[in-house]
Amino acid sequence: MDQVKEVKVNKSSVTWLPIDEENHTPESIHFSWCKSNFLFKEENLANNVSGLRPPQIGGIFSALGYERSDSKLAATLVMPTGTGKTETILSIVVAGQFKRTLVLVPSDALREQTKNKFIQLGLLRELGLITDVTPNPIVATIKHGVDNHDDLDRLLKSNVIVASAAALAQFESKFFIKLTGACTHLVVDEAHHITASTWARVKSLFKDKSVFQFTATPFRSDGSRVEGKIIFNYPLKKAQEEGYFKPIEFHPVREFVEEQSDRAIAKKAIELLRVDLAAGYDHIVMARASTIKRAKDIFELYAIEEDLRPVLLNSKVKKKTNVLKAIRNGEHRVIVCVDMLGEGFDLPQLKISAIHDPHKSINVMLQFTGRFTRTTQNVGDAKFVANIATPNVNECLEELYKEDSDWNNIISDISSRKIKDERDYQEFRAEFSSPSKLLDLGLKPSISTTVYRMRVAHWHPERFQKFATKQFQIIDSVLNDDKDTLIFSVKSYLPVGWTSSKELFDESWDLYIALYDKNTDLLFIHSSAKDGLVKRLVRLVAENATQVQGEHVFRSLAGLKRLKLQNVGLNKKKKGLRYSMHTGTEINEQIPDIEANRATKSNIFGKGYENGQLVSIGCSYKGKVWSMDSDSLDKWVDWCKAVGAKILDETIDTNEVMKTAMQTEELEEYPNIPPLSVEWPVELLRKNESKVIMQSATWEDCLINCELLIAETQSRDPKVLSLVLKSQFAVSPIEVTLTGKGEASFFSHDNLEIKFGEQVQQLTEFFDEYPPTLFMSDTSVIDGGFRYYSKEDYAYLYEINNLEDWEWTGVDISVESQTSAKLKHSIQYHTIQKLKDSYDLVFDDDGAGEVADIVAIKNNRDKELVIDLFHCKYCSKKNGIANPGARVDDVYQVAGQAEKSVKWFGDIAKLISRLIDRERTRLNQAKASRIDKGKYEDLIHFAKVSRYATFKLGVTIVQPAISKAQVSDDQLSILGATAAYIDEISGVKLRVISSR
Repeated sequence: MDQVKEVKVNKSSVTWLPIDEENHTPESIHFSWCKSNFLFKEENLANNVSGLRPPQIGGIFSALGYERSDSKLAATLVMPTGTGKTETILSIVVAGQFKRTLVLVPSDALREQTKNKFIQLGLLRELGLITDVTPNPIVATIKHGVDNHDDLDRLLKSNVIVASAAALAQFESKFFIKLTGACTHLVVDEAHHITASTWARVKSLFKDKSVFQFTATPFRSDGSRVEGKIIFNYPLKKAQEEGYFKPIEFHPVREFVEEQSDRAIAKKAIELLRVDLAAGYDHIVMARASTIKRAKDIFELYAIEEDLRPVLLNSKVKKKTNVLKAIRNGEHRVIVCVDMLGEGFDLPQLKISAIHDPHKSINVMLQFTGRFTRTTQNVGDAKFVANIATPNVNECLEELYKEDSDWNNIISDISSRKIKDERDYQEFRAEFSSPSKLLDLGLKPSISTTVYRMRVAHWHPERFQKFATKQFQIIDSVLNDDKDTLIFSVKSYLPVGWTSSKELFDESWDLYIALYDKNTDLLFIHSSAKDGLVKRLVRLVAENATQVQGEHVFRSLAGLKRLKLQNVGLNKKKKGLRYSMHTGTEINEQIPDIEANRATKSNIFGKGYENGQLVSIGCSYKGKVWSMDSDSLDKWVDWCKAVGAKILDETIDTNEVMKTAMQTEELEEYPNIPPLSVEWPVELLRKNESKVIMQSATWEDCLINCELLIAETQSRDPKVLSLVLKSQFAVSPIEVTLTGKGEASFFSHDNLEIKFGEQVQQLTEFFDEYPPTLFMSDTSVIDGGFRYYSKEDYAYLYEINNLEDWEWTGVDISVESQTSAKLKHSIQYHTIQKLKDSYDLVFDDDGAGEVADIVAIKNNRDKELVIDLFHCKYCSKKNGIANPGARVDDVYQVAGQAEKSVKWFGDIAKLISRLIDRERTRLNQAKASRIDKGKYEDLIHFAKVSRYATFKLGVTIVQPAISKAQVSDDQLSILGATAAYIDEISGVKLRVISSR
């Protein structure tokens, strides 16, 4: 080969590496590609055949097949970092015989890397995929805007043009149009980086040309869509399995003092590096900081390791090119930087990541991870170091920053889920062949709709254009190919309310969606505007459509278990009172009026459980249905269709729905109903329990180790309820006092505080705003000063034949816990021995913050996890003797524990993670293991399996104080109510073990 020839064109360049003496032109090079046969040779390591990797040849075939189809949508190829994306791009350009290709990249570093590979066609020549006489392309590299035709003409004398988005943004419109007009194909590398505005400008000029987008993560951090169709997806999990993506080791540090966190991370990273260097690995540490100032502070911690020659790299570093060259040459073993080594910096020796400041976005984190998992000779597995004691990360990243997290599975699972969501949306988007910016903005409309019947109406969606007026301007719109889904945006100019001047206006944007479900003959209209003008739109697109009103709308409430009505509006049939709004206890008083037809329902909002999930639903007799949520367009369509199915269901009796809803009572005194248990408020359960601290003047403990309990001794004052907060270090009393109708106030004797990060608040103040939930023996619940109860008759008896009577010989049934001493005469020990042969792991979780006294897990071939929760309770003594009998007091507490534990079935991964944390805490205290069968590693494995397995769940009460022969109706009633509650919330059937 000859020497590289390069011609400068202002700040840009045209480069070519000749392979012979011929003076080729772009045309002759392209002609040569057309005459040559590209060899699609796949590597076969078993037979020592070198060639294209499976992800590369799969991507090439997908791209070339799509190129020859009639689709004009941009094609997206998802290829994880390290699978050979650049060689795939080179191959489709040459094998596809692209005449002139514009390659768009996000950074200068990637622009230079891509240029260098194109100049000599990378591995294509080395692998023998092209012949010896196949010429290299002439490559133009655009580094700046072009302001004259001569310079642009010189750049266009090329086969490939490589440019960054920033450089193209500097082009004047006429030169930009000329550049894109001269190109036959567009290739976008790292497509998730292209901003919506830049992409829109480029895309509009490649409307009828082939566009190929490459990325490892086909989703943007700003929520907008990577437009196009995913034509090839090589899963990250497969890349891991086939060795293109180095395994990841997570090395957590636990430093609760924030000032010492950076030092602990640096110490661990250097320790790992020195071990790897001693083992002969060519590894480099990269310490990640969020700002230049942070990077400078962190650098001081590494600077003392002089033999490793640490270097600081950020946007203000002088002679950055020289520094990068030195890093590539292995002169620096530690790099401290601020996101400087991203796309385009291909350095497989980067193998240890010290994450001083975690990323805020999962998209960025996935890309960042790929920098460290590249493979080459003389490198080992990737290692990530982070502080798990105070990981300041978003919820979507929390599962990564747990001590025993498996980054290999988590990273691939997150990637897979997000790509599936993207594909689901693309299937929806594919129904729209007309281009529209609306579909790529990541729209998340509020979940709401007004419903119309179309029996005598005609659907004319094209008439929506007449919706525009002087005040309402339609900006963008799109109608799908089946002409049943219309989406458009409106910009309105409305006078402001604080002046009579006509010169001042409020400018607002609103979204309208119209969905005609032809199968049900229903029309769904969504408007984000407060006034909506929905009826006006309906008159235009579906004249004579009739709005679904009245009782049919309230069918939307059907199917929700333990529906808690939060407000009800009624139209009254009384003189002088046409409408009334009711909340709380007022709702109960209105139900007889509804049943007697003295009032009709106007609007209702409530929350309940549907398919095991807590959901909200609101509906109005005028035809509007809504939820307190927002989601993507395709999910909105699915929700509307589900609502439509209920509206048309003639078997639903809406008055029955009202009667079975939870009723509300404002408390002035606590009812004479035994409380079973108390639970933390939902607002607290949604937080990461390991990050919430409870503290007093003498102790502090994680929420995960704390538990709220009903105090054994209660005040005689019916306005006062006594609770206790039990931690590892103390039992602290808390009193709740009903101070007025529906009003409750909390008092802590130990002046307890709750801590969220650095924010400290009095626990009583927190409870005043977010009260704990009391579970009562009749299945009602009390939140603060309100009691919610069901009118359904739960007073049925637990089936006596379902009681399992065990033999308790040799067991002191007054001793509940085996404790860490493993007391053989305890109820818990006896239960564990009876059941351990049926499970792979048996876990003693007894203690404050427990999931259950015993958690037993059986693993069925990694496809199903059987998880049973056992709640044990001792038999109280009378005259020093514990005898089974018919005492109802022996049932209350254990029934409450069973009800509380159902919450864990909503997140099995979190349940297993909690067991891991509690076992680690126990061992750190030099106490006996909580695991009575199995080993700690089994829990780690179950945590991985739980991400894709199915579950078979169970709840069991073990109370030898219950005698099957003597059991009372009161006992059976409590057990029956508990069984009904657990069944409604989770679908799990309660099992009860007793004495004979």
